[in-house]
Parts: sequence; C-alpha cells; structure tokens
Amino acid sequence: MKKFFLLMMACGVALWGRAQQGTDVLMATLQHGDEVSVYYGKTALEEAYTAAADSGDVVTLSAGRFTAPAYIQKSLSIVGNGFVSDMENGAFPTVITEALTFKPRDIVDDDGETVKEAVKVDGVRLEGLDLERVLAFESSGIVRNVEVVKCRLKETLDFRTSTENFIFRQSLSLKDISFNDVSSWYNHQNFYIVGSYVSYFGNAREYSTILMDHSIYGSWNLENITVSNSISSSYHVEGGSVNSCIFIDQAPSNIIGAGNWVNCKYAGIFEESMNDLTWDGVKTFKLKYPEEYIGTDGTQVGLYGGPYPYNPTPSIPQIKESHIDTTVAADGKLKVSVTVEAQTED
Repeated sequence: MKKFFLLMMACGVALWGRAQQGTDVLMATLQHGDEVSVYYGKTALEEAYTAAADSGDVVTLSAGRFTAPAYIQKSLSIVGNGFVSDMENGAFPTVITEALTFKPRDIVDDDGETVKEAVKVDGVRLEGLDLERVLAFESSGIVRNVEVVKCRLKETLDFRTSTENFIFRQSLSLKDISFNDVSSWYNHQNFYIVGSYVSYFGNAREYSTILMDHSIYGSWNLENITVSNSISSSYHVEGGSVNSCIFIDQAPSNIIGAGNWVNCKYAGIFEESMNDLTWDGVKTFKLKYPEEYIGTDGTQVGLYGGPYPYNPTPSIPQIKESHIDTTVAADGKLKVSVTVEAQTED
C-alpha cells in the first residue's frame, strides 16, 4: 500500500509539472517514513531540505526550475522529472539553478563541545536532475555511498574529498570530473561510471580504484582509470587497464589490456555522421554494427550495452499522455486517463 501511495504521489508530481509549464507553480514532496509534506514555488527544494531529517528522506521534484540551499548537509535522495525537454510528448526537465554542494555538518554535543563533521555525507541519491551549476562534495574525511543517476551535469563534478562507493550511472558530465583540487590529492575507492558520457577527467591518483564501463569518454587523457567496453578518442593512456574498447583515430601504444579496436573511423563505428565525440544533444552514439563490437560481458560496446544501457528516463513515473473529461458522469465520477512511462530499476 505504501508503494502504491508513493507511485500515485510521483504521478501527481509529474502531472502537475506538465500541467503547469509556463507558470510559477513548482512543487516538491518530502517523504519521511509514512509522512508526506508538500512545498511550492522555486524555493520548494530549499524548504523541503530544511524540513528533512539528517538521513533517509526523499525529496521528489516536479518539472521546473528550482533554487538550492548553499550547502546540503544531510544524506537524502533528490529525484526529479529528468533532464530531457520534449514538448511534443509533454516531457519537461527538473532544473537546479544553483550549485549543489554536499558537506558534513558540525554539531554541539551535550557538553557544549563542537564535534566537527559529526553528521556525515553517507547515502545520497540524485536522479533525474538537470544541474546547471557545479555538483561538489566536500569533507576532511570520506564521502560514502553516493549515486548520481540519469542526471545531466553542465558544469564540473568537483571532489574536495575522498570517496567510497560512488556511482555515476546513465548520466552526462558535459564539462569535467575533477578528482583533486590544486592543493590536495584524494583517494577514490569503488568509483563506478557506467552507461554514461564523460567529457573530461582530471587526474586520478594511482591508488584510486576508478572503473568506467560501457561509456563514452570524449577527451585525450586516461590516467589511472580502468576502462572496459567503452569508446574514446584518447591518445594518452597511463595506469589501469583497458579492455574491449574502441579508440577513434587513435592507437595508444602503452595500453595494458586486451580485445581493443584501435584507429577506428567515425563512419565505421556510428550510425550518425560525426567527426568528434562531443555531446550535442542530437547524437545518439548508436553503433552501426553492434554485433561486431562485443565487450567482455557479451553485450555491445558503448552506451547501449552492459548492466545499465543509457536511458535518460527516470525510474519515477513520467506522464507521457493524459486526458481529463470536462464533464462529470451520471455516477458523479470524473473520467481520467493517464499514460505513464518509467524505466524499471535493475
């Protein structure tokens, strides 16, 4: 019953977002256990965050443009309507207009002493968001158990901390993923990029364990990253291993790994005509001959193989079509028909 209620609440959010395009009415729902609270307007995310518990709550956003708190110092899920705009099918994105910065919070204990970073960043999920500004994680310790799913990042994914169990899945990083700042090198363990597009990596340290699988990497440098079943135009590979990857116009001489295709041409790899790996919102990066490029797991190399093939549709229901009768039937009921699309979680 609880799951059904949440499903209907999510449908309501999506339908509200679709119906209210072009207005100032935005909505956020805060799920805390069996309790649901609703907030309205462009500051709805900020209000929902303020009311949320330190961990475990879920904020679901309608389509529209939302501001964000200066810092997010709670471990919560923020789920939106996706990042795709499709006016013909009534799909509109959830846009976060401010930087999202996650960092631990200090508390004052019963003795009046300040306990630094007592409330950790541990267990965050972001899904279906279009992030216009930086997504950052800060801590003097370690940030753990973070998922970024089906999001578009227009600016840097910036780490000012070490991480454990970070997943970047079916998402777009259109600028760069920065694993270090100018003064510190951080340790990233079990950092997993899958079914995603990444424009550029900052350098990672050799003791980090960073795996990129079934993705596209659009820049020149792969350093201390293990890559499998992906497509790249990199000419410099150092550290890590590279297996069953397609290299466009490049044949890096120091690859450690097996089953790679090198010096491939765009025309022989992709269905579309292109001359670079830039994400422009039009290219699909679908393979021309997917049966010829089979990866280590038996599925096609690139975005559409592997455990999480690229698909930007969030797992919460999206209203694709709706109709509400303008008259009430004789029995007093109002006829409503709704077509919903969602990608199920594997």
